[in-house]
Amino acid sequence: MTPLRRRFVDHLHLSNLSERTVQAYVACVASFARHHRKSPEDLGIDDVRAFLLHLRRVRKLGPASQKMHLAALRHLYTHVLGRPEATAGIPHPKVPPRRPDLPTAQELRRLFDAARLPWHRAAFVTLYGTGLRVSELVALQPHDIDSAAGLVHVRRGKGSRTRWVMLSHWLLRELREYWRLTRPPGPWLFPSARPEHHASPRALQAALTLAARRAHIHRKITPHVLRHAFATG
Repeated sequence: MTPLRRRFVDHLHLSNLSERTVQAYVACVASFARHHRKSPEDLGIDDVRAFLLHLRRVRKLGPASQKMHLAALRHLYTHVLGRPEATAGIPHPKVPPRRPDLPTAQELRRLFDAARLPWHRAAFVTLYGTGLRVSELVALQPHDIDSAAGLVHVRRGKGSRTRWVMLSHWLLRELREYWRLTRPPGPWLFPSARPEHHASPRALQAALTLAARRAHIHRKITPHVLRHAFATG
């Protein structure tokens, strides 16, 4: 790893960005350097503009990808190289809002009933009933469920921020039934096969895919889709 990349990664970690975002931003800057065959230290605003136009006109990347590349370069030039002028005045591409293909209420009921394991059903209904991100969901611990106050304490939110979300009576009943059936060992509400670790987002996605197939739901079902179903339900 070059000294510049190390400084960039350190800055991104100190900015409390997720590991996934760190990897994406590093890849964006690496693509920028490969395109010009120079270190970003030797490039400036004209090179940044030329690269972003290349992404749009030649590589045909969508607005979301263009925006991510620009964000990565702004982090690099503003906070690591101390040259904010290298990205100054470049507008963020407008990203049109995407309308996810949401399941119907009947499909949601079939999905929950098709869960193969108790923790699968409890995780599905918690995603739908709280709108949590999947990374927030798997990091829940039993004491994060405050039944008296009707709240869920989210300790590992985006940017490492904490917050509270509402806990409905329906979801509380579901979680109590899950607890009665399994009483999960270890510190996590949704543990993996090794109780000292929480379930992985990949395992949850696999469980969702299987349940959707068993429920004869033909649209794509992901944790993100359940979050949107919560927001529009």
